[in-house]
Amino acid sequence: MLGPRRILQSRPRCNATQLKSVHLSKPRLSRHASTIAQTEPPAAKSRWPRRLVYAGIFGGLGVAAGKWMDEKVSAPAVPGSVEDTAKLEEIKHVFENGLPIVQELRNNPDYVESNAYEGFSEEDKARRLTSGPLRGSRGLALQRVFWNDKEKKTISVVYLGSGLEGWPTVVHGGALATVLDENLGRAAIRHLPARTGVTANLEINYRAPVYSGNFYTFHSQVDPERSTERKAYVTGEIRDPVGRVCAQASALFVVPKGFELRKIGERF
Repeated sequence: MLGPRRILQSRPRCNATQLKSVHLSKPRLSRHASTIAQTEPPAAKSRWPRRLVYAGIFGGLGVAAGKWMDEKVSAPAVPGSVEDTAKLEEIKHVFENGLPIVQELRNNPDYVESNAYEGFSEEDKARRLTSGPLRGSRGLALQRVFWNDKEKKTISVVYLGSGLEGWPTVVHGGALATVLDENLGRAAIRHLPARTGVTANLEINYRAPVYSGNFYTFHSQVDPERSTERKAYVTGEIRDPVGRVCAQASALFVVPKGFELRKIGERF
């Protein structure tokens, strides 16, 4: 039988145990409640503004790509048509206002500017390949020649239209060879006292694609050490709008004996 002291001691111990368990359970419930409050998902944001932005961006790109493809796939404008005249005006505007190389050459007193075929009549130009069948915005829409007599060098600024393509957007290598031949010949004829000559040899190394619908510069320079009064050795390059070399060429022009050629004159 337990004494009064042991009964009294056992009761407080039991009560302490019960109080301890109750005390520990309250924070557990509090932590559980706070966890639920922290993990509640935030209010969902609307995705429509982002979707509208993406739709506008990709829609604009689609329209631009469609216009570009339509221009590239559709037939070039016929020379002399209203569309061709409008395109020629646009090309001329870009030449006058949008090409730094043109302003640089015009500000250099060593260069004299002239139009290609300036010394030819309209009848003569109609019979020439580059000024006849290849005329208009679809072909050689614009050719402007800058001659440096001190260095025996020409720089021609040429617009190459989509009608010169051999592959979509890429200018045919034969068309480039034709324009190169003429520009190398311009430098050669300025050197030859007879002011005329023919191509005896032409070598071209193509370095990079030349794309239609843009301006390119054709650089030609006579080698005075190798050239004579009847022979002119000329080197040249085609450069894109940022100055990258797209083709390199070398040529020999001669004044043939026993065969009278038309004198080109002082203009190209």
